[in-house]
Amino acid sequence: MVSNKLKAILNLLRVRQYYKNVLIFLALFFSELLLDFSLYPNIILGFILLCCASSINYIINDMKDIEKDRTHAEKEKKKPLASGELSVSFAIILLLILSGIIIISVLFFIQDLLFILTLLLLIVTGQLYNLLLKNYPFVDLIALSFGYIWRTLAGCVLIGYLISPWLFLAIFEVAMFLVIAKRRGDLFYLGKDKASDHKEVYNQYSPELLVQLHNMMATALFITYSLYLINKFDLNLFPSTVNLYEYIVILSIPFALYIIMRFMYLTSAKPEIARHAEKIFLDKGILIAGAITFCILLYAFYFDKIIELLFP
Repeated sequence: MVSNKLKAILNLLRVRQYYKNVLIFLALFFSELLLDFSLYPNIILGFILLCCASSINYIINDMKDIEKDRTHAEKEKKKPLASGELSVSFAIILLLILSGIIIISVLFFIQDLLFILTLLLLIVTGQLYNLLLKNYPFVDLIALSFGYIWRTLAGCVLIGYLISPWLFLAIFEVAMFLVIAKRRGDLFYLGKDKASDHKEVYNQYSPELLVQLHNMMATALFITYSLYLINKFDLNLFPSTVNLYEYIVILSIPFALYIIMRFMYLTSAKPEIARHAEKIFLDKGILIAGAITFCILLYAFYFDKIIELLFP
C-alpha cells in the first residue's frame, strides 16, 4: 500500500522526466570549468530546483486537466489525480512544499536574480503551453523546445559563463528533434483519431509532415554540432597548427551521427519509445555511442587541464 502511494507520488511529480534537467550541467562541461569543484554546490542545488519547477508544472497541468483525463482511458490509468490514487488536496500540499523549497533556496542559498528568472520562465512557458500554445501547430513544438533552453541557460547563469551560440542552437534542435519524434510516435501508436483526442492539435499534423520535419531537424542538428566543434577548436586550420588532442574531437562526429540515426530508427520501429524518450537510455547502441562521444569530448576539452593538474 505504501509502495503504491509512493509510486503515485513519483508519477505525479514526473520524476521520470527529471533527466531533462541534466542540461544545467552542460554549461559546466562546455565552459571547460568541470574541474572547478567550487561551482558544484550551486549547480547541484540548481538541478534540484529545476526538478521542483518541472514538477510544479506537471502538477498544475494534471489538476487543470483532471476532468478531461477521466474521460480518456489511457490517461485515467496513468495519471494519479484522474485515477483517484491521489487527491487534489494532496497535490496542492505538494505544490506548496515544492514552492517552499524554491523560495527558501533562492532567498538563502542562490541569491541570483537571473537564475530566479530562468525558473520563472520554465514555469511560465510550461503554463502558457498548457493553457494556450499547445493548440497551435508548430508553435507548440517551439514552446516545448524553449524549456530545454531555459534549463541550459540556468547552468550558464550559475557559473557566470555563456556557452557558444552554436551549442545553444544545437540544444534547441535536439529539443525539437525529441518533441517532433514524440508527436510522430503518438500519431503512429495511437492513430490520428485517438491522438486528436489526446491533443486537438494533432488534427493539424500528418505522419508525412512529421517525418519531413524530423528529417529536417536531424540534418540541422548534425550540421550544427559539426560546425560547433570546427568553430570551437579552429579545425579549419591545417592539422599541424592544431593540438592533436583537440583535432581528435572530429572523431566524435561519426558517433554523434550514429546516435541520431539510431534514435530515428528506434522511434520509427517502436513508436512507444518516441512517446517516452527516457526509454532510449536503455538501448545498448545509444549507450555505447554516447559513452564514446563523451570520452572523446572529455579528452578534447580537458586533456591540457588534466595534464596541468597532474604535473603543475
